[in-house]
Amino acid sequence: MPTPIDSPVYYVGPWAANVIDDDGVEWICEVEDGWSASPPVRALVEDKTASDGAWSGPGFFGARVINLSGRARATDRLGMLAAKDRIKAAFNPRSLFTLTVAEAHLTRVATVRLSDQLDVKDQTDQIFAWSLTVVAPDPRRYAEEAVTEQATLPATLTAGRTYSRTYPLVYGGAGGSVSSVFIDQAGNYDETPATITIIGPVVSPRVEHIQSGRSLTFDVTVEYGHTLVLDLLRKTALLDGYANQSPHLSAGSAWFMLVPGVNELAFRGAAGTLPPEADPATVPIMSVTAASAWV
Repeated sequence: MPTPIDSPVYYVGPWAANVIDDDGVEWICEVEDGWSASPPVRALVEDKTASDGAWSGPGFFGARVINLSGRARATDRLGMLAAKDRIKAAFNPRSLFTLTVAEAHLTRVATVRLSDQLDVKDQTDQIFAWSLTVVAPDPRRYAEEAVTEQATLPATLTAGRTYSRTYPLVYGGAGGSVSSVFIDQAGNYDETPATITIIGPVVSPRVEHIQSGRSLTFDVTVEYGHTLVLDLLRKTALLDGYANQSPHLSAGSAWFMLVPGVNELAFRGAAGTLPPEADPATVPIMSVTAASAWV
């Protein structure tokens, strides 16, 4: 297990920086660029053709580019050569991998890919300089652990966190029972994705995000033993992992994201028919999984 010697510590699989690894090599990160800063911004600005100034619209964050560089010091020449092989083996342009950054106050992760040559240069027979660049297509820095909350129909909430607030809500739209889950988004990213899993039997399932006023209603029946998975980042709705249900979104539906603070997601629908072999106590379930995210 690597021994941290400075903060933050950067982890990619078995490799880490600002540590002494299990082979006695001291890895120091001297320069970091792109992790602590915000992602690059794609600004929507167009010059006015017959007037001063420009037209400006909402911008977007681009992919996060992270540059790390430093030095590695081994106890001998052979140890240095082996260390160079290990760092190159840890980074691959063909697949995405997790970069974990353990800072003094938080440990956060990003999914990244090697985007440029990983450079190593000998400085002595025991020390070499290293530098690398990775890109995170999703620029969010996520909490290391996601949270999952569940609600059932009829409205019987599973044990979980209690929030001392009351919403004066009136639910409209699809009929049937309603219950809610509460997800605390502790980060500062204004659009944080979640994965919503609906387990049948339920007729015309509907998920309402109270804070944004948006909802997703599907004109389908999720039968007993089947699941409908909604990916808010990719805007996909898959029944049993492969059948696209997006064409069955009802009029007025709109995709949404979580916002900073407490998010209420209301689960609506009518319980479907249970087959004779099913436990008569079976009820539809909505499970929401999300990790807090930071700019």
